[in-house]
Amino acid sequence: MTDKNTKYHLFTLGTGTLFLTTYFLQDYLWKIIWFFAVIPLLLLGIAFFVFFVLSMTDRNRKGIIIGIFVLGIISTSELINSEIFKSKKILEATLMDDLSAIHLTLRADNKFEMVSSNMFNEDVYKGNYHTLGNKIIFEDKRYSNDFIPDTLTIIGDKIIVRFDENGNPVEDFATYFDIKKNEIKNAP
Repeated sequence: MTDKNTKYHLFTLGTGTLFLTTYFLQDYLWKIIWFFAVIPLLLLGIAFFVFFVLSMTDRNRKGIIIGIFVLGIISTSELINSEIFKSKKILEATLMDDLSAIHLTLRADNKFEMVSSNMFNEDVYKGNYHTLGNKIIFEDKRYSNDFIPDTLTIIGDKIIVRFDENGNPVEDFATYFDIKKNEIKNAP
């Protein structure tokens, strides 16, 4: 085995390991360095791909196996996090603000996902819920503070967050979710 073959598989291993580390820490890096988190992911991805291709052109078995292994880990991770293994979405709604949005997804297996996103970060909350008539009752933490109460009410094509002192729904700007999809039984 020549030095040339050895370095390709070592470079493939090194850049592949760093690329995987950056890939799995991308949410953490995004919170710390915001959009600059894309730079190391992109640079390490390109470097890994170049050394993987060089390993394939030189028929370096170790480099090819390492490359396939790294690509397999990323593919498996993406597949596991895809919609294929999740329950059917029965409700999708969005609460829009000037600089942020909260996306709510309810699934048939009584799991919810609430994604709060703004220009700088994205927070994901997951847990269980149940419905009672036109009410959605969250059993787990649904938001970082009490802006979203533990019980929401579906009225027409909106999910109401607040009611006034007379019991009327508050439909001011950024106080309700617009429903995009609703397949909940008992929903009005």
